[in-house]
Amino acid sequence: MSLVLVVAVGAGVGLVLRDSGDGQGTGQAQEQAKGKTGDPATTVVTDDEITALVEGHSKALAAGDTAAFTSIFDPKNAALIRAQTRVFANLRKMPFSEVSYKVLRRDGRVEDSFGRGVKFTQDVAFVHRFAGIDLRPVSEWYRWTIEKASADAPLVVTKVGGASPAMLNGEGSKTVYYPGPWDIWPDVTVVKAGGNVVLARPQDAALARRVAPVVAAAAAADLAYWKRNGDPNAPVPAGFVVALAQGKAQLGNLFRKEKATEAGVSIGMPSWGAAGDAVKIGGTRVVMDTTSSFFDDAAGIAEISRHELAHSLIAGLDSADFSLFGKANWIVEGFAEYVAGRDQPISRNRRLPEGRAYVAGQLAQPFNGKLPDNVFWDYKGMTNVNYLMGHLAMRHIAERYGDRKLVAGVVAAYRANGDESEAALFRALGVSKTDFERQWASYVRRLLA
Repeated sequence: MSLVLVVAVGAGVGLVLRDSGDGQGTGQAQEQAKGKTGDPATTVVTDDEITALVEGHSKALAAGDTAAFTSIFDPKNAALIRAQTRVFANLRKMPFSEVSYKVLRRDGRVEDSFGRGVKFTQDVAFVHRFAGIDLRPVSEWYRWTIEKASADAPLVVTKVGGASPAMLNGEGSKTVYYPGPWDIWPDVTVVKAGGNVVLARPQDAALARRVAPVVAAAAAADLAYWKRNGDPNAPVPAGFVVALAQGKAQLGNLFRKEKATEAGVSIGMPSWGAAGDAVKIGGTRVVMDTTSSFFDDAAGIAEISRHELAHSLIAGLDSADFSLFGKANWIVEGFAEYVAGRDQPISRNRRLPEGRAYVAGQLAQPFNGKLPDNVFWDYKGMTNVNYLMGHLAMRHIAERYGDRKLVAGVVAAYRANGDESEAALFRALGVSKTDFERQWASYVRRLLA
């Protein structure tokens, strides 16, 4: 269970936001695309052609015109036409308040002086907003392969995939918020859950209907906690989008492409055109693995729902500033764990046996009275213990300083640069890290001895 921010910079990934900009191509391709050469024997793709193609696609989706939507795709590729017809039908089911496609960067040869055909890739942002849920419009990035057979031929999209980050270092998503359920599921079941939306494959429709009231109750509980303890003027959502996945492979293949190890994830998506906007994360997508032990009973579904929705609740307060190690996991995960389990005695926590073994010195690392750090968060099976330690840190803050102070400290951590998140929380509490760790370690030993 985690909060993931995969914020794209151009086609790169990092905690820096890209302005929508003019979106036109880069380098030689951009220079070539500014206008026709005037030579009728030259095949050239202009910015105006690309813009017209993308704008027409936007209008077709908004108008519900299937024929116009699929008209840009290669008519000789029946599989592609079928796939995009299915995407269109799925998108039309979504409760979006706005949808459009925007031009991003392109790469490849867009001009041929001998009148031969050209082929290149064009990245396109699908800008959308779930009604009553997303704080701002967000975007999923596609990579279209486009061909133009001759100077007078139309542009034809011959392949559709996800736009990849410019720099891949072996970690993080290989795509930019692609694929959505609408891209890869043959059909999408959309279940309203109060002000929330649950998305599922058709074979999971019955499960989605059972999960929906649990998600609605979890959302209501988390929002009520915020209403009691948070800033009433802070930008927080009134509802959430939840998608159900079956197994880790599916979990890592919705709104991202990466190896998944969690039971659930809240994926933060940057606001489209966020330059100058205080809200850097415009919306989130929660994905939960229905094969995890949390789905063994209603109590487990409620727990994972409250945890992931707690991440989503405050994602809009994230500074999204680049940092080396990111925000302290014990704060981010500890807060979500606390919000999910604050009404239950710690004796009912599923991680308690490992926590007791940790304090008793029976694990790979003995308890040393120090808060977990991000570098060793997953060291030798310590993840569950570290989640519990973060949870107990939040419980200690709530008991000693009060829930309002806890929320103020967590918000301060979110609004700070990631590397400064701990310092920001301790400033809000009015305590040094040394003193806090001493208080907290005593609390942990007393609770888990």
